[in-house]
Amino acid sequence: MGYSGCMGRSLTRNAVLKELDVVGDKLAARALTREKRLTLLRRQAELGDLRDALAERARRNLAL
Repeated sequence: MGYSGCMGRSLTRNAVLKELDVVGDKLAARALTREKRLTLLRRQAELGDLRDALAERARRNLAL
């Protein structure tokens, strides 16, 4: 028995949310160089965009 398409999307969303938490925790550290902080902020923005795209895709699939 395989996973449904929705299950795969859910796992991807969960992985994005987990990484967002990790990045947020790293950003809370005070001992970051400027370059490391900028890299983490960029990654946080990328993950936020991905999270939003996944949510939009899920809404569109429910509307069908």
